[in-house]
Amino acid sequence: MTIHPDRLATAQDSPAPGSVERFQGALPRAAVRRVLGNDRRREVLRSLLAEDGSLSVSTLVARIADAEHDATAVTSLLELRQRVHVSLCRTHLPLLEDHRALAYDQVQGLVSPGATLPAFEPLLDEESLEGSIDPRLERRSE
Repeated sequence: MTIHPDRLATAQDSPAPGSVERFQGALPRAAVRRVLGNDRRREVLRSLLAEDGSLSVSTLVARIADAEHDATAVTSLLELRQRVHVSLCRTHLPLLEDHRALAYDQVQGLVSPGATLPAFEPLLDEESLEGSIDPRLERRSE
């Protein structure tokens, strides 16, 4: 961090006590928005919070694909599971691991709760995650 003596500190430079950043265990608001900004990532977090320990990637894939499957769609359930598996393994699980929401063991195919996972629980408990995440973050910071 660079200190600029010619620049005055403003209220925007440091988070307010009880703000979302402090509430989220020092995760920036943009990181929280990014983590919770995808249905599959939210479902992974919900599944981990519902379990006592680790989950296999195949269990996560099955839960998410079954929830997303539409019997009238052209895509078969097998194809959907393959797509979900690829997106979880290449995109969503590594991103969640980067934010320490989970630990992803690629060799064993296991996902375990991470250090910041409990910080996401209150935001996932909201009745509807259809709209923007910003109003929920604002309510939490008040």
